[in-house]
Amino acid sequence: MGRPGAASGPVNGYSPCSLQDLRGRRVTSEHENDTISRPSFSYKTRATVGFPSSSETTTRATVGARKACFTRPWTVNHSTTDSENSRTHDIVTEKICPTGKDAVVYILPIFAMQYFMGALVQLKNTALFRVALLPITPWLAWRAVSALDLSCGVHEKAQINAIFVSHIMMLSSRAIVWAVVQEPYIRGNVPASVPAAFWNAWDLLLNSRGIGWNWSRGIPVAKPSLETNSRIRFLVHAAIRVFFYGLAFDAFTEAICSFSPNFGSWRGDSILDCSLPLVPRYLRALKILYLSVWLTYFALHWAYYCLAVVCIIIFYQHPSQWPPLFDKPWLSTSLSDFWGRRWHQMFRFALVSLGGGPSTYMFGLPGGVLGTFLISGIFHVIELRAVGRGGSTAVQVGFFVLNGVGVLLERAWAKKTGRRVGGISGWIWTFSWITLWGLPVVDEWAKAGRFAVDRFPGGVKPTMALLSMVLPPEVDKGYTLQCLCFGTSLPFLVYTLFTLS
Repeated sequence: MGRPGAASGPVNGYSPCSLQDLRGRRVTSEHENDTISRPSFSYKTRATVGFPSSSETTTRATVGARKACFTRPWTVNHSTTDSENSRTHDIVTEKICPTGKDAVVYILPIFAMQYFMGALVQLKNTALFRVALLPITPWLAWRAVSALDLSCGVHEKAQINAIFVSHIMMLSSRAIVWAVVQEPYIRGNVPASVPAAFWNAWDLLLNSRGIGWNWSRGIPVAKPSLETNSRIRFLVHAAIRVFFYGLAFDAFTEAICSFSPNFGSWRGDSILDCSLPLVPRYLRALKILYLSVWLTYFALHWAYYCLAVVCIIIFYQHPSQWPPLFDKPWLSTSLSDFWGRRWHQMFRFALVSLGGGPSTYMFGLPGGVLGTFLISGIFHVIELRAVGRGGSTAVQVGFFVLNGVGVLLERAWAKKTGRRVGGISGWIWTFSWITLWGLPVVDEWAKAGRFAVDRFPGGVKPTMALLSMVLPPEVDKGYTLQCLCFGTSLPFLVYTLFTLS
C-alpha cells in the first residue's frame, strides 16, 4: 500500500511533517487502494473517521503545536455502517502520544486519587467524604483513555492500548467500590490509624484479591506448591516461572500466528477459513481456540509473576500475598467450579460488587449471577475496542452472560435431581459450553489483531530464535511449534480424565 511522501523521507513507515506543518498548516494525505477496507485516521488530530470507498481515502487534518505528525490507515475509534454498507457514520477523534508531562497530567492523578481513597476506606467516619469524591476517579480515567494513544501511531503497537484501558478500568472500579462500602477495611485484624492507613494503601492498591484484609472473605485462593516465608527463595521460584511462562506465552502465540500470516499482523484475520470445507474449517478453528486458551493462561501467569517480583522487591510484600493465580482450571467439572474457583479471581471482588450486588438486590440470586457476568463482559468488550479495530459487543458480552446462564442451568439441575454437576460428564459439559460460546470470541480477537502483540521489548521472539538454532532453515518452524504445543499440552487433558472422580 502506498504511503504519503515527504521531502525528508519516511520514518518507520510514516511520513514526517515539516516544521510548517507543526505551526498549523493543513495536511492532506492520500492512501492508495488496498485489498482490505480499513478506516482512515490522522493521529493526534481532529479527523473525520470512516470506512473508505473503493477508490481512495483522503484524510485532512489541522495539526497544532506539539501534535504528532503521522497519518496512518488505522483508527482508534471504529466507525459504523448501516446494514447495506451504503453510507458511513463519521466520528471525530483526537488523541496524543503521551510524553512524561502527559503521564503526570493524565495518569498520575488517577493513581493519586485511588491511593487517597485507599487510605480513606480504612478510616471510620469517612463514608460521606468518599461518596463526595466518587465521581472524580471515573472522570480522570475517562479523560486519560480519551486523550492518550500509547501506541503513538504505530498500529502494530495498538495492543498496548487494550492493556492500558483494562488497568485503568479496574483502578476505577475498585475506587468506586471503596467509595460506597459501609465498614472500614482492616488489614491483619488491626484497625488502622491515619499514618498506618496511608502506608497500607500501597498494599491495597496492589492486592486485588484482598489477601490479609477483612474484605477478602469468600474469595477462593489456591494453595501454593511452594510455601515459604523466605523472600529470596520465593523470588528465585518466581523468576523461574517468569522465564517459563514467558517462553510458553511466546510459543503458543507463534503457534497461532503460524495458521495465517495475518494473525501476526495488525490487520488480523478470521479463524474460520472459508476456503476450506465445513469440517476442516471448524477443526482448524477449534485448534486455534484450544491454543488461545493456553495462551491466555500463560500470558496472565507471566504478567502475574513479573508483578510479584516487582512488588516483593520494591514494596517488601510477603510471599504469602502472592499465592497461585489459577487452581488447575483444566480439572474443572462444572462451570461454577471453573469460574468460581479455578479460573483466576483477580477481579472477582470488583465484578461482584459492581454487577452482582446491585443485580441481586433487584432480581435475586439469578440476577446477581447474570449481573456479575454481564459487567465482566462489558469490561472485556471495552478492552477489545481499545485496540481500535472494533469488535462485536454481542459476541463479547454474550460469551460471559451465557456462561452465567450455564451456571444457573447447573443450579437448576442440582435442584431438580439432587445431584451436582461433576465427574467426567461435568468436565465434558463444562468445556463443551465454553467452547461453543468461546469460538466466536476468539474469532473477534483474531480479526482485531490481538495475536500480533509484542510479547517482549523490541519485538523479540525467543521461541523462533531457539528453533532457528536447532532446526535446518528448510523446516517449517510454525508447524513445528504447533506440534510442540499440542504435544506438551494434550497430556494434561489425558491426565485430567484419569484423575477426575
